[in-house]
Amino acid sequence: MLLSDYIDVVYGTARGNRARFLKENPDILPQELSRWLKAGLKIRPETGEIYKPVSRRVRVPSAIAAGAGVFLSDDLRERVTLLATTQNVTTDAMLNALVEREELCHKLSPAVAIGIAVPEQQIAGIVNRHFAALSEHSETLAWHRVLEGLVHELTESDLLSFHTGNIAESRRLNIPRTAYYWYGGFVAKRVAMMLGCFDVYLWNEMMRPDSDVVFVGDARNAVACYFICQQMCRQLKAVRLNWRKQQGAWGSRAEIDEAAHQYTQRVAEGIMENGIFIGGDEQNFYRLHRYAETHYSWAMR
Repeated sequence: MLLSDYIDVVYGTARGNRARFLKENPDILPQELSRWLKAGLKIRPETGEIYKPVSRRVRVPSAIAAGAGVFLSDDLRERVTLLATTQNVTTDAMLNALVEREELCHKLSPAVAIGIAVPEQQIAGIVNRHFAALSEHSETLAWHRVLEGLVHELTESDLLSFHTGNIAESRRLNIPRTAYYWYGGFVAKRVAMMLGCFDVYLWNEMMRPDSDVVFVGDARNAVACYFICQQMCRQLKAVRLNWRKQQGAWGSRAEIDEAAHQYTQRVAEGIMENGIFIGGDEQNFYRLHRYAETHYSWAMR
C-alpha cells in the first residue's frame, strides 16, 4: 500500500498525522518523509519495508506465494476479484467476508487439548472387545457391523476426533512382509483414510521378512488406527489359514499359498468397502503429508 495511505490508516487523517508518524520513527527525517510521499513510495505493512514500485509486475504462483508468506498470489487475486464481481461487491468487501468466515470457522472448531495423555489401554480394550465377535468364518456383513459399532463407540466416548489438532504418530505396527504385500498395506491405508490419518510404510532392509507401518494424525485417531489395523491383520491371517486348510492338495504348496493370499485380499477389499469415513479435508491431508515427508523422508521416496 502507499506510504501516504498507511499513515492515514494508522495515524488518522487529521492534521498532525505525519508528526505522529515521525515521532514513532525517529530515525526518519522529515525531509526524507516528504520526499518519499512525493515520489509515491509504498510500504509493506507486515515487514515495515518501504520500497519504490515499478511499472512491471511478476506473476507469483500460488505455491511460491504460500511459501514466501505472500498473502495473495496473482491467481488468487484474480479469483477473488472475479468472485467479488459476480457478487456485485468490492474486492475489499469480499476479502473481509472471507476472512470473517475463516475466523468464525476457527471459533466454532473445538479447542485442541494439549498435554492430555491418550488412553491407549481404553482404546485397545474397546477394539479388542468388538473384534472378539469375529472369527475366521465371519461374513463381510458381520465385519461391517463390528467396524460400525466400534467407530460409533469410540466417537461417543470422545476417543476419536473429527478435527486434526496437534499431529502425532502411533507406535510402529509390524506386519509380515508377505501379508503386507497381499492385504496388510491395503488395510493400513484404508483404516487410516477411515479415521482421517495418514499411513507411512517404513520399508526395511530387503533381507528382513517384516514391514513397519506408522500412522500419522490426531493422537487419538492414530492410536485407534494402530489397534484396529493390528486386530484386522490378525483376523485376516486366521481367515487365510482357515481357507488354506480347507483346500486339500489340489496343487503345489506355492500355488495354494498364492490362492489363499488372493482370497484373503478379496475378503479385505470387501471388508473395507464399509462407507465409514470421518477423515479430514484436503488441508488436513496436506498437513499430514508434509509431516510424513519431514519426519520420514527416507520412506517417502
